[in-house]
Amino acid sequence: MVNNLMDYLPEYYSDVYEMQAIMHAQGEVLDKAESEQFRLLLNQFVTQTDAKGISVFEDQVGIKPAPNDDLETRQNKVLMRLLPPRPITIGYLRDLFATLKIPATITVIQRDTIVEANSAEIDSSQIENIKYLLNIYLPANMIYEIRVALNKAKISSDIKIGIVMWSKATTTAQANVSQFVN
Repeated sequence: MVNNLMDYLPEYYSDVYEMQAIMHAQGEVLDKAESEQFRLLLNQFVTQTDAKGISVFEDQVGIKPAPNDDLETRQNKVLMRLLPPRPITIGYLRDLFATLKIPATITVIQRDTIVEANSAEIDSSQIENIKYLLNIYLPANMIYEIRVALNKAKISSDIKIGIVMWSKATTTAQANVSQFVN
């Protein structure tokens, strides 16, 4: 992006020190203006934003970022809110998980959606994203379960949501006690 204005200077100015200094100073100003304009252009696209640009999108859709969210997490949260409506299919949800880089598998058995992941591959912000997506996209007569496996230990979190009955979240944990030695 270097604007070398000396290339455009007429030959009769080539030996004039003042004109060379002016061209170098103006070139730096133009470089800075061009980079700011390019950043402004990139901030128009959610996936290309910087921290300043994503904060504008978050403000527009009413998201308060968590202090520990990185830029990619913040971009994914905005994208989830701005997604256009599409028919909800299991294939669409799998594609959505792949796009948002959520390492989990989805299976549907009648009215139960089961999301399974390994604790070594998934973090808490991605689990929150899964909960948000399923709460928004699943029909009201379907329930979902999120199961996160920890090596040989099994941790599962069941959250069942329906039209008529709401039940509270339960967690079941099984672990090998010999692994936890003080």
